[in-house]
Amino acid sequence: MSLPKISRVPSPPLKKGDLGGFASAYKNPPSPPFRKGGNNNGLRSRQAGFTLLELMVAMLLTALLTLVAYGSLSLSLKVVRRGQAAAERLQELRVGQSILERSLSSAVRGTLGNRVYFVGEPAQLKFFTLVPLEAHTLGGVYHWRVFLGQDESGQGVLAVEQSKNVNWYRDPEGVEVRQIIIHNVAELHFAYGRGAEEVQTWESKRDGGLPDWVKVYLNQDGRHSQVLMIPIQVSESKKTE
Repeated sequence: MSLPKISRVPSPPLKKGDLGGFASAYKNPPSPPFRKGGNNNGLRSRQAGFTLLELMVAMLLTALLTLVAYGSLSLSLKVVRRGQAAAERLQELRVGQSILERSLSSAVRGTLGNRVYFVGEPAQLKFFTLVPLEAHTLGGVYHWRVFLGQDESGQGVLAVEQSKNVNWYRDPEGVEVRQIIIHNVAELHFAYGRGAEEVQTWESKRDGGLPDWVKVYLNQDGRHSQVLMIPIQVSESKKTE
């Protein structure tokens, strides 16, 4: 028994530039699908921007740098304020010392009736002087009381009360001018002396005239004490009667 013959069907002729189905598939292969959680998603995320962890680290570093800068600025401002406050205290101390020196150097030798012209105590000082607190005030003799008082906020101050001698004679408690010469005084006391001897009280009738000098022990910040040495130089006796 003979097998049937299989005739070959001729393929259609290829046109110029036509490479067939395999060549076409090889020329334009399909893109592989992206898998969830694969490297392709990570690549796209990195190309798109920063991760949440990177943003948090950047914000933390920025906050730390801001905190350091603020601390340095705050410390610098505190140092500047302390320096300004110290300079203001020193200037006020110099002005107060100058006021006391002018008034005490012009202290009057004499009496007013039966009242003594100079009384010195640890907490206050009373005397007559030719120098008024206010420069525009007319000349004359003035009664001064220098003492440790308090301002409106309760802080200690070195203050001066002044009145004309005649008015003080009529009303020893009357005050015409009151002025603060040194602020923020924590401690204050006076001492008096003649020669090298220092005492805590002085009365002109008992001690035979004015002292040679007055010391003011002053503490403004509670830590550092300062001593103001004020000489009294009176060349001749003057009556205030």
